[in-house]
Amino acid sequence: MKILVVRFSSLGDVILTTGVIKYLETAFPDLTIDVLTYTHFSGVFFKNPYINKVLQIDKKSGFRNYFNFIQKNINDYDHIFDLHSKLSSMILKIFTQAKYHKYKKDSLKRRLFVKYGKFAGSLQEHVVQRYFKPFQKVFEMDAPSSEELRPVIYTNNLYENLSDTVTVHPFASKKTKEWPFFAELIDELIKRGEKVNIIGDSFFEYNHANVNNFTGKTDLQEMFDIIKQSRCLVTTDSGPMHVAIAVRTPVIAIFGPTTKEFGFYPVFNNSSVLEVNGLYCRPCHVHGSDNCPEKHFRCMKEISVKTVLEKFDLYKG
Repeated sequence: MKILVVRFSSLGDVILTTGVIKYLETAFPDLTIDVLTYTHFSGVFFKNPYINKVLQIDKKSGFRNYFNFIQKNINDYDHIFDLHSKLSSMILKIFTQAKYHKYKKDSLKRRLFVKYGKFAGSLQEHVVQRYFKPFQKVFEMDAPSSEELRPVIYTNNLYENLSDTVTVHPFASKKTKEWPFFAELIDELIKRGEKVNIIGDSFFEYNHANVNNFTGKTDLQEMFDIIKQSRCLVTTDSGPMHVAIAVRTPVIAIFGPTTKEFGFYPVFNNSSVLEVNGLYCRPCHVHGSDNCPEKHFRCMKEISVKTVLEKFDLYKG
């Protein structure tokens, strides 16, 4: 049997498909599994032994090119599993003969939870479990644990000299998801004698002999390897959090406007979350926003450097 797994973006969402694919291929080794994703995220599947082929399409290619791509490449699958559930992926149902299955995104439920506090219980299921459900139905499998669906990434081992370092990722897709005390945290880590890596697409100004400032300088594969070689990652609710889980590096994730009900919490071994519990305004947005709606930003400001260091010491010990 030949199947296609579809997830175009974003980084964390694409990474979270890999554990499901591994679990499925391990259970059914004769299964041929291809993946369709945006070119920018194809590196997530680098050297992945559970995947036969990675089909890539440029996000900016336009509908005509996408349609031609479908006609040329998506024509000999028994099943298509749509783990994105957006228009560009649902089109596959129309233009192919394969049996089409999609995962339940629960976008409306999440928005109603933010606005009215509804569906809190039903939304706590982790995304890897939601991804697995369409496969479970087709292959008649019992539901595995989240740890059994833990994502996996393979790297080039480019930065083996970073094995005694701590990595921080101070960025996020929205400003309210960025913890404002990363510079102070780095100060304290340096005082303790730690060597620190800073990663991210944007530039973070920090110069010190004990700091490797990789911000704005690495591609996806290099970023994966820096995280893999590190003893620990301290990050926001962002793609690198999922990278750390996939390469089995201990991770401390700082959550502000987002909560576990959105399904992206790091629930795996050697992962933990720091957050302000019981805050009346959390969550304030499904994806975070650029400004705090309440103007106080308590969800981040009430998480101290001391609190982060205490959690870090647990991993260090």
